[in-house]
Amino acid sequence: MGPDLRLQQRVLDRFELVSGIGDPDQGTACVMSLVAHLAGEGRTDRPGCASPLVRAFAIPINDRMPPEARRRLKPFVPRLIGTNDGLDGTRAEVLRRALVEVVLPRASGECPASSPRGPVSRLAGPFRRLRVRLLRGILLRHIARLLEEAERGGSGPGQAAELASAAGHLLALRARDAWDAREAEWYWNQAIGLLDRLCEVGAQARQAAPGVPAAGPAPRLEAAP
Repeated sequence: MGPDLRLQQRVLDRFELVSGIGDPDQGTACVMSLVAHLAGEGRTDRPGCASPLVRAFAIPINDRMPPEARRRLKPFVPRLIGTNDGLDGTRAEVLRRALVEVVLPRASGECPASSPRGPVSRLAGPFRRLRVRLLRGILLRHIARLLEEAERGGSGPGQAAELASAAGHLLALRARDAWDAREAEWYWNQAIGLLDRLCEVGAQARQAAPGVPAAGPAPRLEAAP
């Protein structure tokens, strides 16, 4: 491990990932504000070095993850530096394919009647459950509309980031309102795996680019089946 990587690791070790932007003076940050800090961009959760699409996806995941799961985002911090590389069109295609092939078929269905209900479903009152169903329905319809627009060729960078944000919110909502711990883990694993694939777009070119801080190859995080 070279001196730059050792310095980066010391910075990462000093911080706890939290919901919200955090406070560097207190050693807290969200995943995107930690990217900004590591890249020398000051206190912001909109670092110029990072892909707007990835940011839109990562923020709702970061903010809704429980603390023990949120730690899994820290290895992505150095990988996010330099992702504002003009390749968000490719990332949008990766995102759309994952939504259509993996996430939406499960997220749009109901849990079978025989499935045990987890803590949220068991303890939440009827109004909370109704609100969750309504919000899920709104997100699903919003995602469906954005996917249809993309299929017709009408999707630009702003809509791609909007789709990424909606996808992050949907995965986080389904994980937080999961029927049981195993179901919640499936959604968090999908979020982590999708973030991994989005960061992997253009990774080799970034590692070779002289102007990009040397993050080094981070271990790949695979989504559980």
